[in-house]
Amino acid sequence: MVLPRVIVIHLPRHRERRRRLSDRLKRHGFSRVTWLNAVDGRKLKPEPPWQAAGLPPATAWPNWADPYARRALTLGEVACSLSHVAAWQRIVDDGYPAIVLEDDAALIEPLMQDLPRLLADLEYFDFDLCYLAQRNAPGPKPLMGRHVHLVDYHPVWTLAYLLPPASAKRLLASPWQTHLIPSDELLPAAFGRNRDPEINEVYADGGGMVLSSNQRFFTPAESSEKSETEKSRPVRVSECGLTVLTVATERRPELSRLLESGARYGLDIEPLGLGQAWRGGDMAGGTGGGQKINLLRPALQRLSPEQPVLFVDGYDTLISGHATDILNAWRQVCEGPLFAAEVYCWPDQDHADAYPPTETPYRFLNSGAFIGKAGDLARILEEEIDDRADDQRYYTKRFLSARHGITLDSECRVFQCLNGALDDVQVDEGRGMLFNRRTESWPAVIHANGPSKEWLEQDGRAVGGRWRRYYGDMT
Repeated sequence: MVLPRVIVIHLPRHRERRRRLSDRLKRHGFSRVTWLNAVDGRKLKPEPPWQAAGLPPATAWPNWADPYARRALTLGEVACSLSHVAAWQRIVDDGYPAIVLEDDAALIEPLMQDLPRLLADLEYFDFDLCYLAQRNAPGPKPLMGRHVHLVDYHPVWTLAYLLPPASAKRLLASPWQTHLIPSDELLPAAFGRNRDPEINEVYADGGGMVLSSNQRFFTPAESSEKSETEKSRPVRVSECGLTVLTVATERRPELSRLLESGARYGLDIEPLGLGQAWRGGDMAGGTGGGQKINLLRPALQRLSPEQPVLFVDGYDTLISGHATDILNAWRQVCEGPLFAAEVYCWPDQDHADAYPPTETPYRFLNSGAFIGKAGDLARILEEEIDDRADDQRYYTKRFLSARHGITLDSECRVFQCLNGALDDVQVDEGRGMLFNRRTESWPAVIHANGPSKEWLEQDGRAVGGRWRRYYGDMT
């Protein structure tokens, strides 16, 4: 049996990958191999549109969020998807089926002798796509032959697959130009096999026969730690529906940490007060922070009253959830201003009895993070305050007055204050997210208030997706 053509999506700088894969393909009789220069994510500009040679320009799916880690789209994922589009164009131009490989694919050599049997099985089906490196979900599969089964779940790899020309043409006709998403999401979506019904609705003009081999013929040659797709720079999002503000009068590593975490999750955070002298006191003095209010007030006044605004402290906060998740969680909790809640009543313990009871220990207002419409927040900030006065006392007074419709996030649906709560939380290092076991929530804004600051760089060092080692400069 004549083996299919092979198209390898390859970055020229990966010379060792090419040498290794070329040697293995030749050894197993693949004589018709095209090395297709991949789009390099390092050379893409941060914002759309993007264009690969010979292809029309493309823009990203608005506010795309990774279904697993909830982060924003990366430039490496954009480059990978455009490279696969170029491979589909090559299949259409040639008019023959082809195996599409990414250059970090490795042949599982003991199984390659079964590949002709798989190809013989496929001759009986008018299939649209067959995965050759599928990580199969557990449980019984709807078998179509001795070597293939139907895919009825969401595939996760585009490392290796077999694609007929008609299917390549269909993929090219999908809305990748206006709603570009990662290739491992795009490929199944075009045939109605994505996990997300909304994605299927946009991409699929009908179903399709998507198959997978019963065994994996290809596997990644390198650890995922070397991946340049998910760990590349995030796409710069022009409009996410949420304005994010912070106060920082000087550039410090903690501010960079916050800004980078925001970009990772689709948020462009604007620092207020950079270059100004700080007159708002410090924790060593016990209270302070009124200057944050005086810097925030004019920023709110320039926005539309209906614009959703998230405010976070500049030096002890980071983002660990997508912009859309923050908005959705806020709207599920309340319609008005929502403030973070903590376990300690500070700075005035004698106000504790005035707080309403809650089912969780997160009972007391924390002023380090809150969200609401710009108009509602501006009304909370109408009264003047001295720069040296205490901002938490200022907001507490307004909450206890019950005149501003303020709700506290006692279930930690949006915010997690860490002081006194470290026994409640655990880090999902793979996702880079924080889980609160007590409230069974995934808070997206993490505030290391009080003595919990060091935790972020120790046990919490993965929070906010910081386990990823990015190439390039995030600034």
